[in-house]
Amino acid sequence: MQVNATKMRVNATKVRVDATKMQVNATKVQVDATKVQVDARKVQVNATKMQVNAGQETCVYTVALLRRELGRGIIYA
Repeated sequence: MQVNATKMRVNATKVRVDATKMQVNATKVQVDATKVQVDARKVQVNATKMQVNAGQETCVYTVALLRRELGRGIIYA
């Protein structure tokens, strides 16, 4: 009788350990999903930085062209 009770307790402990392992695995999956979201945000930030840089380059180029044309007297201020 005691042996069976001990076996049942051991089995119950194994079930709890398995449940804990499942929770840990679920947490790992959530962490991985969060990392993916963070990486996606980094990509978005980098894309935005590239757009800003392209916009700045366009402005610098436009100003340079305007100065050149003003210097030639083609565009009158």
